[in-house]
Amino acid sequence: MVVPSLRSRSLQVHGTYVTYRLVAFFILLAAPPALIAQDATPSEAGNGALRIFFDCQAYSRGYSPCEFDFYRREIPFVNYTRDREDSQVHVLLTQETTGSEGRRFTLDFIGREEFVDIDDRLEVVTPANFARERMLTEIAAAIKLGLVRYIARTDQAANIQIISEDFENDIGVATAETDPWNFWTFRVRGNGNLDVDERTQSYRISGGFSANRITDNLKIEIGIGGEHNEKIFEISDTTSVTSIRENYDLDGLTVWSLSDHWSLGMAYEAEHSSFENKDLQLELSSALEFNIYPYSESTRRQFNILYTVGVRHADYIKETIFLKTEETLPLHKLGAGLSVRQPWGISWGFIEFSQYLHDLSKNRASASLGANLRLFRGLSLNTNIGYSRIRDQLNVPAGDATEEEVLLEQRILQSGYDYRISFGFSYTFGSIFTNVVNPRLERF
Repeated sequence: MVVPSLRSRSLQVHGTYVTYRLVAFFILLAAPPALIAQDATPSEAGNGALRIFFDCQAYSRGYSPCEFDFYRREIPFVNYTRDREDSQVHVLLTQETTGSEGRRFTLDFIGREEFVDIDDRLEVVTPANFARERMLTEIAAAIKLGLVRYIARTDQAANIQIISEDFENDIGVATAETDPWNFWTFRVRGNGNLDVDERTQSYRISGGFSANRITDNLKIEIGIGGEHNEKIFEISDTTSVTSIRENYDLDGLTVWSLSDHWSLGMAYEAEHSSFENKDLQLELSSALEFNIYPYSESTRRQFNILYTVGVRHADYIKETIFLKTEETLPLHKLGAGLSVRQPWGISWGFIEFSQYLHDLSKNRASASLGANLRLFRGLSLNTNIGYSRIRDQLNVPAGDATEEEVLLEQRILQSGYDYRISFGFSYTFGSIFTNVVNPRLERF
């Protein structure tokens, strides 16, 4: 049986036109599954090629490197499985942002089945503003290179051909002498929104500027930003309500690398927030951090213990519930956080305790836990839990909030706690192979 071509050729029938696409559609519906499966490619059928599970845990503000369809097209000589339990090699991709706003991708090759204990790690570093296609190509090339040692131990070894090329545009490793910007990077951002209908109007303008200089021994980050958000609600032909929220801030951080486990830092901040009753808040603090794991392993795991101590000065827009219009207070903070990215998934946890030193009863304790876990074949669990015990709201305005202020979220409200819970799961079953790429009608 031959299935007609799906090209749009027209056939006139009783004054109307039908296409061979429609004819082919009904033929395919009627065709037995076994007949359709005869067209499967060898890799789709699981022909003995190396089975890999591609696990992308690289998250970023810009475009993502987790383009699975791209890698399946560029690396067609392996079988892709939908579950790591069915693979011979688990390829784990993680990333970090470099000091120049570029990216460092880490590829961990984790052997399974007959390749247990045969592991490897490769890195790909791309500069800022690197073309997306070039970035994906570099990662794909590294994956091919990392798979060679495994394919060399299979029957596919006879098909391996190694070609050496001289690249004209190597990225290389920059030094202060060769970098005209001396490792400084700058970013400018801006955004505006306008939403208007017959009864409501909403305006939002935001923007910012940042300057960073990051090296192995010293990190400097400076940022300034702001947002103006205005909403107008027409209650009647003669009455309207306007809600305005403004927030502006300037912050900076300087960190010195003391060793592969210790860091020393200084931070400063200036902030204005109409919602939080802050006309101007200034803060200066110093910090000491200890990472139980070496910082060189930060793409896979971190366990940080952080202590900060400093002073905060606040000028309030309205008098607070403690009858203050301004005050200068010492405070400190102790926190610990753990984040792990492993073949079984991602997990993180964080606890923090902060306290004003002039009155130890003014404090806050927070904790959060989250995970994206592969429990067993095909089943994944996502969960996030957070809780804060609040006893340090010194900036709450005196007097009761009006109904308008509460509904329009124009001022901060006093609260003794907050908590948040989210969870979900997914279960996938069926064919273990995920080789096929078919982008048709993706935007339909």
